[in-house]
Amino acid sequence: MYLEKTLLQFVRVFLFAVIDNASIFWYDDIEATMENIRRYLYQNKIKTLIVFLLQILMWGMQVIVQFFAIKTFDGAIRLDIQHFLKWISISFAGWLAYFLICMIESYFRAMAVKSMNNDLRKDFYETIYNGDIKNFGGEKRAEYISYITKNVDEISTLAWESVFNLVGRVAQLVWSVAALLYLDFYLFLFAVFSTLIMWFMPKIFEKRIEKIGEDNLKAQAEAMKKFKDLIYGVHILKILSAKNWYLKRGMDASEISEEAKSRKNYMTEILECTMGIVSVLMQILAEVIVVVLAFYGRIGVAVLAGAANLIGGVTNGLSNLTNAKMMIMQSKPYFEILKSTETERVCDESFNETLTLKNISYSYDDKQILKSLNLEFKKNGKYAIVGKSGRGKSTILKIIMGIIKDYEGEVLYDGCVRERALDINMSYISQDVYLFNASIKENIVLGGDFLDKDMDNALFKSSLQTDIENFKDGIDTIVGENGANISGGEKQRIAIARSLINGKDTILIDEGTSALDRENRAAIEENLLKSENLTIIMVSHNLDENTRKLFDEIYEI
Repeated sequence: MYLEKTLLQFVRVFLFAVIDNASIFWYDDIEATMENIRRYLYQNKIKTLIVFLLQILMWGMQVIVQFFAIKTFDGAIRLDIQHFLKWISISFAGWLAYFLICMIESYFRAMAVKSMNNDLRKDFYETIYNGDIKNFGGEKRAEYISYITKNVDEISTLAWESVFNLVGRVAQLVWSVAALLYLDFYLFLFAVFSTLIMWFMPKIFEKRIEKIGEDNLKAQAEAMKKFKDLIYGVHILKILSAKNWYLKRGMDASEISEEAKSRKNYMTEILECTMGIVSVLMQILAEVIVVVLAFYGRIGVAVLAGAANLIGGVTNGLSNLTNAKMMIMQSKPYFEILKSTETERVCDESFNETLTLKNISYSYDDKQILKSLNLEFKKNGKYAIVGKSGRGKSTILKIIMGIIKDYEGEVLYDGCVRERALDINMSYISQDVYLFNASIKENIVLGGDFLDKDMDNALFKSSLQTDIENFKDGIDTIVGENGANISGGEKQRIAIARSLINGKDTILIDEGTSALDRENRAAIEENLLKSENLTIIMVSHNLDENTRKLFDEIYEI
């Protein structure tokens, strides 16, 4: 048992040492990419080690089969039928073993790639979540979708598969070169010469390869924005019979995507063909050397059968090795997103007495939205902000929440300046409610663990209980993509319930009851405004006289 552990540890250290110290062969730009790849290999070291070991066995078996072929050919030359049948049977068994190892290796490789893709997506999720909240709307959404779909697929092909192929081809080279050294020293020297030429050939194309990858990444991100914009608005185009414009924009987006992909595929094929020509030249030269060595009696005639395949193993291995390097170069831009140092700052402070906006001014696209605004809100007070559209009412709530940070002036908590950061002690309900394709309960608790009484209180205050009772599956009813299976009013009530259940003591409501009928709107607003331990700041266009009486103050902007 100790010996097995020691051997496994030795193999692990050896294999990863090869990868870690490969920088003598990598160029600086590739080394930066390899640093990212190594991290995911280490995170899944058991699976990747099994794949590496199986590849070593697989290519070793292929080389051994070539020696079996030499023995078989030798029997044929000597017309020794018994010797021939013996070795051809052994060769067949060798090939069976080779393909069995191939199948096992393919299984573990698929498992390793799956695990690394999941780890990669987790890191993309973290990068997105840690970004500035203002980026979570508009065209940035398309980029984020591209991160966890297109980018992961590209990295899987260009990085994970290429690294596995690279290690496998290194094993093929080592086995083949060792076999050639065993057959003749001159064959070994030629193999080393070929290795050096083929290994450093990609340096010629290094910048071009990286540029191809970067251009394709940018084009696919741009196309994704256009696809998303088109699909989200197709219902408007259909209502207005704008089919021609719909098709034109769709084909324009498709052209951007396909043009970049075709250019990438074409240039990659050109580079691979160039490397293939060099590989063929090396193989032809090697075969000439084998014939010359046989002519001068340095190797037997039977060796020609296996030596040709061994030399093919060297040249093919080198060709695939350089292709793997070129693909790894192309993966570099897809890892760049993970280097983002952007992190959303959060404020964990709270106010005990007053929240004050002091001399707040804000402009957007050179348009003055707010100018020298001063407002004060007391703890547990109930406030309404009213005014005509475009006056900045929603902007005020976003400044209070910390979503907007590039304003002039100060936000004060109990007289002290609050940092410009997202306030995690507040809850924000907008009229544009987003629901996940999950159950009503899951959309309320969002993974949290709450007592039944907390849920009952949230359902009561949001007037959601009656709706739930009318659903066949009750609180476990699936709402559909962004609440497609329920009404706009029900969506808003769910949004209110999830803000209440999370225990935030300050709730900002931006037209959060606009989709409700008058009766439900009045009931919910009354429940919220009569809650003694809640600070409510509400933007609304529809305040009836009874509701107005429940506010401590109404600010008109």
